[in-house]
Amino acid sequence: MPTATERTSFTKDIQGRYLCNNLAEVNAWKAAGGRPFDFIIVGGGTFGSAIAEHLWFRQKQAGGGLRTLVVEAGLFSVPEHVQNTGIQGFADPASPFFLNENAPQPEPPRNEVWGLPWKSTIPFKGLAYTVGGRSLYWGGWSPRLLDEEMATWPAVTVAALNSRYFDESSRQIGVDEANDFISGELQNGLRRQLFDNLASVPDVLSLGALPASPLLKPNSDPAKLLGLTSTGGLSQTDLLNMLKLEAPLAVQARPPHAGFFPLNKFSVVPLLMKAARTAAGTSNGNDATKEFMILPDTHVLSLRTLPTANGTWRVIGIDTSQGPIDLAPGGTVVIALGTIENARLALASFEGTGLPTLPLLGKNLTAHLRSNLVIRLPRSAIPGLSAAVNELQTAALFVKGRATRSNGDLIGRFHLQISASGGGNTVGGEDELFRKVPDIDFYDQLRTSNDTHIAIAIRGLGEMEPADPANIGAHPSRVDLSSRTDEYGVRRASVVLTPTQRDEDLWNAVDAAMQKVAAIFANGQPMQVLQSNRDGLGTTHHETGGLWMGNDPTKSVTDGDGRFHHTENLYAAGPALFPSIGSPNPMLTGIALSRLTGDLIMSPPPFAADAGFETLFDGLSLGDWTMSTISNQPDRDDPGAFRVRRGMLEGRAGTDLGLLWLKRQTPARYILRLQWMMTASDDNSGVFIGFPDPRLEGYDNTAYVGVNFGFEIQIDELARPDNAPIHSTGAVYSFKGPTDGPVVIHPVGEWNEYEITVDGANISVALNGPMVNLFHFTGDPQSPRRGLPSTAQDPRFIGLQTHTGRVFYRNIQWKGL
Repeated sequence: MPTATERTSFTKDIQGRYLCNNLAEVNAWKAAGGRPFDFIIVGGGTFGSAIAEHLWFRQKQAGGGLRTLVVEAGLFSVPEHVQNTGIQGFADPASPFFLNENAPQPEPPRNEVWGLPWKSTIPFKGLAYTVGGRSLYWGGWSPRLLDEEMATWPAVTVAALNSRYFDESSRQIGVDEANDFISGELQNGLRRQLFDNLASVPDVLSLGALPASPLLKPNSDPAKLLGLTSTGGLSQTDLLNMLKLEAPLAVQARPPHAGFFPLNKFSVVPLLMKAARTAAGTSNGNDATKEFMILPDTHVLSLRTLPTANGTWRVIGIDTSQGPIDLAPGGTVVIALGTIENARLALASFEGTGLPTLPLLGKNLTAHLRSNLVIRLPRSAIPGLSAAVNELQTAALFVKGRATRSNGDLIGRFHLQISASGGGNTVGGEDELFRKVPDIDFYDQLRTSNDTHIAIAIRGLGEMEPADPANIGAHPSRVDLSSRTDEYGVRRASVVLTPTQRDEDLWNAVDAAMQKVAAIFANGQPMQVLQSNRDGLGTTHHETGGLWMGNDPTKSVTDGDGRFHHTENLYAAGPALFPSIGSPNPMLTGIALSRLTGDLIMSPPPFAADAGFETLFDGLSLGDWTMSTISNQPDRDDPGAFRVRRGMLEGRAGTDLGLLWLKRQTPARYILRLQWMMTASDDNSGVFIGFPDPRLEGYDNTAYVGVNFGFEIQIDELARPDNAPIHSTGAVYSFKGPTDGPVVIHPVGEWNEYEITVDGANISVALNGPMVNLFHFTGDPQSPRRGLPSTAQDPRFIGLQTHTGRVFYRNIQWKGL
């Protein structure tokens, strides 16, 4: 019985009921004979939601049928960014805090949803335990990482980000359009004053050395994008460089097209709503088949892992505070809990397993160095402003820097985020500031603007020093497991986040640049300092590293796809993957990586053929493969089907035998290699060889041409119907069992490999390496054409059977002898 929409003393929970599901609904597939989830996303915050929604819609584009589950520790609270809702006071905690282990656990949340699950040497502001996580709160600044900030990242990943995924992420979160709500004479005056004097700011990067603004589109006019009615004597190059000072804000105030309302600040909850409601609309209310679910109020305690036959590990499910949840065979788990909790979950799950990267988990922790300077200036300090403007105006600018020592050695990169407010602060002023100025932290100070004075907030962000790949252990900041456990009996994370001397030097350089920019805006006029301070390291919400990417599994935790080294199906999402943090807010890069990882999970790169072999299935389409047909068989007219999913062929049984066969004639003598996976212990399938064109033999069910004219290399652990060796996995079905070597069969959910050699009357079968079947065919009186060689006059073919259950195939290739 589905849970009805519930009510409190004040609200009816329509949105929460229609967005989320409970554990009984999540597990409804068991009683209904359905299938478990193909993707389990651990964490319904920013990056877990982003990759879950991306996987959902990518699989729908591929034909649907795969199931995605998002598991979130918090509850549903608000449907979008808090600044879009007009709520004041529903912010992150005003001050960082420590976990109080002596208090009853869990501690009451701060500001409704904020909690701190780890022990640390410094105070933190913690995590937002709510669907959408910290995406509901972030400021909106979304600069791109420069190539030099990704110098230690996998080159293939960087190339993909630059060629595609940064652009996609920019469009998704709204950074690729001009900030038309930030315009007017205040924006123009501040921008021009900064542009004319930027060279005097210490350590700032030359605008000419920076990549083009993401706002710049083909054939677009930079003057128009800048909101200028006159170029003011600036050259085209000047205009293009000035555009690089525009703030990269994920805030949309203009509808994308007629009839669509603006998004304002981006958050991921609308993405989840879209996926969940779309899935509900196609499942007819049947939770056993609903393809996208969100399970809130559920803490993931550990991953359930198994070692594989090839020395790696695979995840088969998760253990949660509400009970275990199974993963479908061939499925994938993505952990996206936030950098620190991602590391804790990985450490807790693999402790004692011997995973080679275990000593690296949680290392290379970094965050941002952050300083604030808020000033108040007379309007007269900015040339070109009207004497008095009663209308509220806002401005936002962005400056990129690189600090070096006197000998040219790099200290680190940084950037400055500049927000300003000026003009009348009357009707609607507070709402406009609260909803649209990106720096919610400076709301009260920016309110001090009026007809005669301007308030300007300058925030500097610098990158913390990453670990040296050659000496990871020397890095002072890390995540380990504490000896103390949480309310669920799971060891907490113990966090150390400590600046190095290099970090202190960079912080000083950031502060010096901020002071110089403030002096440029003051322009010799009196300047009142409203705020000048450094934020604590635990206040930025920008922790990165811990599960960083790299090509070398001895010096990194994950690969360039986000997959854990030495695992088959475990990925991470979010800033935990960053080898180095750079100066930008992690949002845009984290969303870009989530889209990249989602695409690689859904469409992994094709297998490269072995030396001398030819690929027969590219992992993208059926190509020359075609399904057998059935006619004149009422109630037994479904041969099943094969569909391409995630780089493999997935077989589905029908009401009678089926055969997916390759319309390419086999060589006369050849070796056939392929991989296969069972998804249940009673699966039954097989690889057929040596049969003629099924369409030409006059059969109602053309699959039986393979049975009566060729040979089947069996896949059936139950050896039906009689448990005889000639009917078991590795047998040449009904002719000879796998009796010539050790039969090693990997369990459900793990890949097996066949190598089948056809050499005249001799057929040999190797299973997962060892030879298991040496068969010499001496003829079949009941089927004289069985076993004939493939010739131009009588071509022979190969095929894959649908019989019982779902069996996967991939990496199919052959070589003529």
